[in-house]
Amino acid sequence: MRVVFLHIPKTAGQSVHAALEAAFEPSVICPARVNDQLRPMSIAELNRYQVFSGHFDWCLLDCLKGPSYRFTILRDPMERILSFYFFLRKQGEALSPQERAKPQHTGMRAAAEMSPNEYFLAGPPHLRNFLNDHYDNFYTYYFAGRTYRGRTGLIGLQNRGLISRTQLMDMARANLAELDRVFTVDEMPAVFQTIRDLAMPGRSVPEREFRNNVNDGLPVASRVQRLRELGASDETMACIASWCEMDNELYALYRQRLGGPAA
Repeated sequence: MRVVFLHIPKTAGQSVHAALEAAFEPSVICPARVNDQLRPMSIAELNRYQVFSGHFDWCLLDCLKGPSYRFTILRDPMERILSFYFFLRKQGEALSPQERAKPQHTGMRAAAEMSPNEYFLAGPPHLRNFLNDHYDNFYTYYFAGRTYRGRTGLIGLQNRGLISRTQLMDMARANLAELDRVFTVDEMPAVFQTIRDLAMPGRSVPEREFRNNVNDGLPVASRVQRLRELGASDETMACIASWCEMDNELYALYRQRLGGPAA
C-alpha cells in the first residue's frame, strides 16, 4: 500500500516525515518534497515509489496506481498563520544580509525586514500572491482546489458569482472526506501509531515523539501579543482573522470529533 502525506506548512509535518523515514526504506520514499521536484517525474517514475510526503498539489498524485493511505494534519488556523510568519521572520533574521538578498529568500526577507502592517497589508505583488495562496483560508482553498494555488484558481469564480462560499466549503469538506484520515496537531501520538502500523517489515518508529523544525511552543495568544508588540494594527489583526474565517469552520469539524472546543 502506498502512503501519501499531504503536508500543510507548520502542522508538524517535519516530524511526520522523520517518522516515515524511520518506517520505510529510503529506496521506496519519493525524494520530492515540493511541487517543483515532483512535476519533472513521469507517471512511471512516480509509481516506483511507495511513500510520498511533502508540500504537494494533491492533484499531482492522482496518477498513483493501486491502494493508498492518504492523510493530512490540521492546526488551529490562526496559530498556523502566526507560526508560519514567525518561522519565516526567525529564519530571515538569522541570514546574513548577502544571503537574505537572494531571490530564494524573498519570503524570509519580507518577514524579517517589513513591519507586520507592511507584511500583511502591503508589499509588492509577488508577496501579496504568496500571502493569498498560503495564508488566506488555506485549508478551504487547498482542499477545494486540491492545489497549493487553489485560491488563485477559485477566487475568480467567486468574484464572478460562479461559485458561492457555501459551495466552496462543501467542496473542501467533500474532498477532505476522501482522505483516509484527517488528524489535528493534538493527535500526534495517533499519527505516529498509524505510521507504525503502516511500516515496512523490519522497520520501526521509535516511541519518542519527533520534534523537528519546531520554532517555539507559544500559544496563539502569546503570538498575537508578540505581533502587537511589533506594531500590528487593528486592521492587520482583522485581516489575519478574515484569513481564518472559513478554515475555522473546517478545523472545528475535526476538533469536535475529539471533543475539544470549536475554533
